[in-house]
Amino acid sequence: MHEYRGVIHVHSTYSDGKGCVERIVDAANRTHADFVILTDHNTMKAREDGHEGRHGGVLLLVGEEITPNTNADHYLAFGITSAIAPSPDPAKNVEAVRRQGGIGMIAHPTGGAFVKGEYMEYPWTNWEAGPFNGIEIWNHIYDITGKSKNIFQLALYALFPWLAPYGPEEGVLETWDYYVSQRGRRVVAVGGVDAHGIIGDYEDDFVTVSTYILTPDPFDGTLKHDSALVYAAIREGRCFVGADKVAGASSFRCQVESGGELVQMGGTAQLAHGATLTVSSPGPGLIRVIRDGVLLMEEWGSSLATGLDRRGAYRVEVKRKACRRYVPWIFGNHIYVA
Repeated sequence: MHEYRGVIHVHSTYSDGKGCVERIVDAANRTHADFVILTDHNTMKAREDGHEGRHGGVLLLVGEEITPNTNADHYLAFGITSAIAPSPDPAKNVEAVRRQGGIGMIAHPTGGAFVKGEYMEYPWTNWEAGPFNGIEIWNHIYDITGKSKNIFQLALYALFPWLAPYGPEEGVLETWDYYVSQRGRRVVAVGGVDAHGIIGDYEDDFVTVSTYILTPDPFDGTLKHDSALVYAAIREGRCFVGADKVAGASSFRCQVESGGELVQMGGTAQLAHGATLTVSSPGPGLIRVIRDGVLLMEEWGSSLATGLDRRGAYRVEVKRKACRRYVPWIFGNHIYVA
């Protein structure tokens, strides 16, 4: 497997971002991102203007953040062919992405922000809106804007972002596990930066929350080949969310070996005698194994191996120790044991 670091959920001057595409890809190259998915609100003009493709060492892909005029139900669309006009009904937006063969991700499902001095929520309101592909479980800007309860906290967290409480909301993780384990849905978790170049510089944002993908083949530098690898990895859940603002998350691995077969995140393993879940972390942390939404075990270290004797959806998260407390760091996607 080949690993690539992605920066997902970025806004440019084509919508409400402060930076042009050239500034964004320059920041991505400076921070050694492998790919960036641009998601301007209700437009894909960046693709129409020929920006999608390779820019130095970074691949720029153009998606959309479908943004109804309702202060709710923002929906990220990857791999679509044309921009989707937003509907106030989230079910119609989910269906529109599906019809184009795209990948739909619920953006900042509990997100909020200060708008003209007033705190406003931007939640996802209808979890039965249709077959969404995934959830943005961790949004970097929400760590600052959404968790600030007044304008003074917002200023403090904007100036000193490491002071802000950060990480996925527990309710979002519970909802993710519910749809996977109780509803039998393959729901993929991604992390987004939601960069606008306003709260912080793009370069600073691009080393906060990353989505790492695993691909069977390496990038070859062409748009058609490399974009297909990116979208397939995200669609299938061969990816993990890593908070590089906590520590470098590259090289995290989680897999199941069962019946002579090695299965990566997003895959399905057939339960056999001697089935084993193995985890390798890029650094020491509290490794937590969750089965069907319930904590199965946790152990401090850089690696873990445990036998499996029950079917279920298994995922792993790692917490890093900082200032005498455990902070969220890495979230792997599920491996399904049938």
